[in-house]
Amino acid sequence: MPETEIPYKAIGSPIVELVPYDNLNFKTVTWKVPANVTRKGTIVYVHGFFEHSSIYTEFFDRLSQHGYEIFFFDQRGAGATSPGKLVGKTDEFHTFDDLDFMLLRILAARENKAEKIFLAGHSMGGGIVLNYAIHGKYRDDIRGAFVLGPLVELHPKTRPNVVVMKLQPLINAIAPGLKVDSKLNYDYITSNERWRNYIRATDKKLIGTIRQFNDMFNRGWKLLEPAHVRQFSPSIPLLVFHGKDDNINHIEGTEKFLKLLPSSVESEFVAVPEARHSVFLEKDEIVSTVIDKVVEFLDKH
Repeated sequence: MPETEIPYKAIGSPIVELVPYDNLNFKTVTWKVPANVTRKGTIVYVHGFFEHSSIYTEFFDRLSQHGYEIFFFDQRGAGATSPGKLVGKTDEFHTFDDLDFMLLRILAARENKAEKIFLAGHSMGGGIVLNYAIHGKYRDDIRGAFVLGPLVELHPKTRPNVVVMKLQPLINAIAPGLKVDSKLNYDYITSNERWRNYIRATDKKLIGTIRQFNDMFNRGWKLLEPAHVRQFSPSIPLLVFHGKDDNINHIEGTEKFLKLLPSSVESEFVAVPEARHSVFLEKDEIVSTVIDKVVEFLDKH
């Protein structure tokens, strides 16, 4: 069966490597800055639930043309890092331990050891990034952060019913490795038909483990705890995007989180009109607006 063609023709070519850590070979993808473009910095990007590098082809290619190198890795439990029986096998400890390892690897490779890096993420990855700015081991090395449609609260149209939510901690304690279909609605991801068809063709089922879902949701709920959010590093400026038509992660959850941020944190919120969950996969005019805003933020910091 032929591979499904990515609906974007990239200017650059990413470097794909396997990086061994903790009994896994992590697939990593690096988009280098073109030789004819001045390098401005490095972004470490944390993906969302069951996402893989190919859906970021346009976003990363275009950011690299603006002078920013992007480092991406398939997380534990996802993509080429965890095929077959390993799908969904991750937890809170490994989520942050793996990110620590990747960040340290990037930091160690710097020519200028004083250079800080940007941290970014989408959806589940956005929730991870927000929490990393609160308690991350290497948060002092973060120059700034931007997140897109972060998982703080699920939208009512996607949220499991009350019975399932209440039983989740019990099921997690009894059978954390139990796999379940997330039943995400593909139409909620983007209004861009090209990308929606690509995702539908390449991701037949969005499956995770009970442990993965339990930790992912708890991670979001913590972002609504005032005492937790008060610990957000004041040295990490933050840019947050959320599609106004996002029916996967609730924009109201993101707004609640932002209201809890200390005034010492420089933050900006962009509610994106007519955008669904994945603002970087949206219609061309929306994607261009998002990229322009991201580059403006990165250049400023």
